[in-house]
Amino acid sequence: MKKLMVAVCLAGACVASAAEVADKGESATEVEQTEAAPQLPFWGFGNYGIYSGYQLYGSLVNSEPTLQGYLEGNVNLLAKDIDFGYLGIGIWSNTDLTDKRRDSYGKAFNEWDFNVHWGRTFWFDDDKTWGLDYRTSVVWYYYPHRRHHRYQKTDTTMDWNHSFALVNPFVIPFIDVVHEYHESDGNLLQFGLKKTVAVNDAFALTPSITFVWRNRNYGWCFPHYGTDANWNKINSCLATMKIGLDATYQITKNFGLFAKVAYCSIIDGDLRDAADAASGAEYGQYKDFAWGGVGVTLNF
Repeated sequence: MKKLMVAVCLAGACVASAAEVADKGESATEVEQTEAAPQLPFWGFGNYGIYSGYQLYGSLVNSEPTLQGYLEGNVNLLAKDIDFGYLGIGIWSNTDLTDKRRDSYGKAFNEWDFNVHWGRTFWFDDDKTWGLDYRTSVVWYYYPHRRHHRYQKTDTTMDWNHSFALVNPFVIPFIDVVHEYHESDGNLLQFGLKKTVAVNDAFALTPSITFVWRNRNYGWCFPHYGTDANWNKINSCLATMKIGLDATYQITKNFGLFAKVAYCSIIDGDLRDAADAASGAEYGQYKDFAWGGVGVTLNF
């Protein structure tokens, strides 16, 4: 399903997924570059965890447990002490732990999302306390067993994402712009606020609030179309909101743990009405729900 990679959605010094960019627009953990990172030619991060459901942009794709993971590698672009940012690739995967979507998507590793990205933090001061973090990525969503897992039929779509975050010592505002250009020419805008609080050298908490605006063409996670008249009236709207809390614990320099919880809700009134009347796929049918996950992290 559409994602803000994680990793994609909240990238760099201040953005996670994740990270949701995610580019799945939502990553399982936020990874910040250390001061030593610019001297290293290659760096990256990853995570793997179990989640209560497949949540995307504040909507549920699957309400039953899943395994999801992300791995990313980057190369710093330095020439004569000039920082040109970093270039990298990433891969995200999903495995359903129940048979709920088996007939339409398969079960094990039923989605692979690949991305190519470039990013850079444009610092406003020599101390590197204020700056604009930017990341752009092209994401290819690949479903190896779409339609029916017994057939070797694939389905795919592609997004072009832009993520911005205002790096500062206080609360970080962020915005992710997503354009689906392969199938439906759809658009999505994700924006919000977050703040990482270091409890100690190993343990950190990141509360956040996120809002999602989308148009009808970016219809993933909307209530299943064709089942309710209200759906046909919805062209674009402030669709969902999410209040979340991420926790990370660094065990060693390279390995750690994460946990995340969130409360998600549909905002638009017509969309809530459509969710009540929808049938078929689960996309967007849960108007209000809690979601969470736990797992392990890797930094290199």
